Amino acid sequence: MTTRRTSSLQLRGFISLLTALSFLVMTISGIILFIVPQGRIASWIDWRMLGLTKSQWGDMHITTSLLFIIAGIWHTWLNWRALISYFKDKATQTLALKRELLLAAFLTVFFTIGAIYKTPPLNYILELNEEIKEYWIKTAEDEPPVSHAELLTLRNFLKKTDLELEPSLKLLEQHKIRFSGPDQKLGDIARQNQTSPAAIFKLLNQPTDPPPTPAAPVVPPSASAPAAPQPQLTAAPATVPTIAAPARWTVELVEKRFEGTGFGRKQLDEICTELKLDPAVARTKLANRKITAASGDTLKQIAERHNEHPLELLKILLVGEPVR
Repeated sequence: MTTRRTSSLQLRGFISLLTALSFLVMTISGIILFIVPQGRIASWIDWRMLGLTKSQWGDMHITTSLLFIIAGIWHTWLNWRALISYFKDKATQTLALKRELLLAAFLTVFFTIGAIYKTPPLNYILELNEEIKEYWIKTAEDEPPVSHAELLTLRNFLKKTDLELEPSLKLLEQHKIRFSGPDQKLGDIARQNQTSPAAIFKLLNQPTDPPPTPAAPVVPPSASAPAAPQPQLTAAPATVPTIAAPARWTVELVEKRFEGTGFGRKQLDEICTELKLDPAVARTKLANRKITAASGDTLKQIAERHNEHPLELLKILLVGEPVR
């Protein structure tokens, strides 16, 4: 009898500790995931916290959450009778804690539905999450030129960024960047050299100095040689220089330039300033498509309000406009 009690006490203690510890690690990893940058940014700049990447923190959160679920179910099973007794009035044999049960159910439903429809005050928490994620983007170099560029092979990455293959390979070799060949993924090359894809891209964009042009040999004039007759120069007819028409945005060019770059997080006025668009004209273009844009709205917020994709709104704004 004593042995059974000791064994039962140890099991309950083990499950309680397992539940608490798994909850602790799950909470810490959840807080870290709340402040991490967007996945494409984290992979591009090789973001780490306490030496771990975003993917590693995510994996940790999944496994500890699973452990917490198992421990929680086990803990509930071991304490099932005590749990039921909370909801049962021993004197009247009726349901107790009715108001407490209703309040707990209400809060659970409110937080669940509120996250889906972004109702106040939960929307402030979600907006704070977006602001923290944007905090990590400090310069244009923190934005990958294409979405998840680290997953592309070096050959495809150079093609999408309009960089020539052979000069780029030579440049990497000059800077002692180790890689197996142009078909190796950019992310693997970065990890192999303990750097980030962003650092490699910055290296590839370094201007290369052209080889010096050899000076023409100076031939001293001969005293005995007669001077060569100077040719008479005739004025060439004046020609009017032709000015090439400015390139204009096309659907393909917008997709190539902005797809997966996170441009949707920027405000409409900020986009107009960066792309040198008239804000009034931009709003008129959107209004013609029955799309309203409030002051301070990001492109993503405008798109979500009208069931559109931010890239489609960029096409409305840019297609046909000159590339400046």
